[in-house]
Amino acid sequence: MRAINHLMISSIMMIGAPSLVFACPHLEWGTPKQSDLVICREGYALGYNYQLKAADWVAFKLEAQAAGAGVERKDQFAPDPDIPEEYQTTPEDYLEPIYQQGHLASSESIDTTASASRETFYMSNLVPQLPTHNKGIWKGLENRERKYANHRGVVYVYAGGLYQGELDYIGNQVPVPSHLWKVIFDPSTQKALTYIIDHEPLYTRDLDKYLESVDELELKAGIDLLDVLPPAQQSVIEAHPEPKQWVK
Repeated sequence: MRAINHLMISSIMMIGAPSLVFACPHLEWGTPKQSDLVICREGYALGYNYQLKAADWVAFKLEAQAAGAGVERKDQFAPDPDIPEEYQTTPEDYLEPIYQQGHLASSESIDTTASASRETFYMSNLVPQLPTHNKGIWKGLENRERKYANHRGVVYVYAGGLYQGELDYIGNQVPVPSHLWKVIFDPSTQKALTYIIDHEPLYTRDLDKYLESVDELELKAGIDLLDVLPPAQQSVIEAHPEPKQWVK
């Protein structure tokens, strides 16, 4: 794992020598990028980009859950108190007619406790997302990550946005991602499903069209996934994206 300048666990900041490894369960397989601020929370970790006013990446360990075991969802969107105010996004940024507040780390996947669920509604975990994308292909992929976790026991999920080409902005200069990406990694088989999805009105049936390799995602997003694996194993994962879904 690469050096982390500072890592926040919930509201507790830990500062130490660059070689110190922090026990964040969501970053067990490495930190995708040393962003401006790296935070480890109860249900997920994220690397926040001050310029984008958005997360470069989020990561979370997703374990099998009993049906109906989650807490009730409460849409309490709020600025992230751990982000410096000048780099925050707020619910007011979304007072426009086109985009929804789209989760990177899914609130339905991270709902084992009320506090973990509440933290998924921090604005740092959200990006402007088209309603059809949010409720269509992205929701379908969130459903599948839970299905995979229930089938395999545990998976690790990584997600973020890409910002390519001419971008739209909302509110106080919050950019709209051109693509959204997600990686679902199974540690038992050390295989990964990687998606780079155009930010357009799309549905779950389109998912297989957007399978990519880890290597391609890393190149486009400027991240380094699963970097605690030996290089030889990383190359196998990067070179062979799964041609079909794991679970039908």
